[in-house]
Amino acid sequence: MSGRVLALVHGVRPESRETVLGSLLPAFADRGFDVVIRDVEDESLPEACGFDLVCVTGSPDSAFDASLPWVEPELRYLSDTIAQQVPIFGVCFGAQILARALGGSVAPSTRPEHGFVTVSTTRPDLVETGPWMEFHHDTITVSDVAEVIAVNDAGVQAYVSGPHLRVQFHPEITPDCFSAWRKGFTSARSGSGDGSVDTRALAAEIDASAELAAARCDRLVGRFLEHAGIGVTGA
Repeated sequence: MSGRVLALVHGVRPESRETVLGSLLPAFADRGFDVVIRDVEDESLPEACGFDLVCVTGSPDSAFDASLPWVEPELRYLSDTIAQQVPIFGVCFGAQILARALGGSVAPSTRPEHGFVTVSTTRPDLVETGPWMEFHHDTITVSDVAEVIAVNDAGVQAYVSGPHLRVQFHPEITPDCFSAWRKGFTSARSGSGDGSVDTRALAAEIDASAELAAARCDRLVGRFLEHAGIGVTGA
């Protein structure tokens, strides 16, 4: 029997929701999971207990921005999901808001990252060194219920808590995914509208790295599922 993944996206046009999941979508689908996508900003969310896991993806907004009407409801939803013992895989903003749900904090970073980086990892069996794609302007401080397993000079890059895994980077990046992101890069929400990021050069790097990046994402998903104790039906 197929498993079910609930993927949470943030402010994404309906026609782009599968695209922004990038290589996460085939990584789950090839293992026999049905992926249900919901946008936190404008859709009601189903009960997490009806899914094998929840995948929380990125956002150009900040997880500490109390002016956004959907941040606190999402925070409560994820706290409930943790209480229900449903494993969560968090990506970038997902890792940040989940840090808050576990009693940690998020703040503006003094070292925003845009591009491919390597990380130092204490759990290469779960999170390898990379290179991993970064696009963020905030940083995470975890609480004592979480264990940091990957870092670099910019801060926390991955942490675990029970069955949950959160990564600051974007393992899902593909050329099409990045193209969908770029439509929002000139907005104030993106944090990069000042022209400081050479998106053309970054797009070329993503194109050149696409095959290897997809393989790293696939390995990460497989290792997360094993870490969380979630059985698969294929792959």
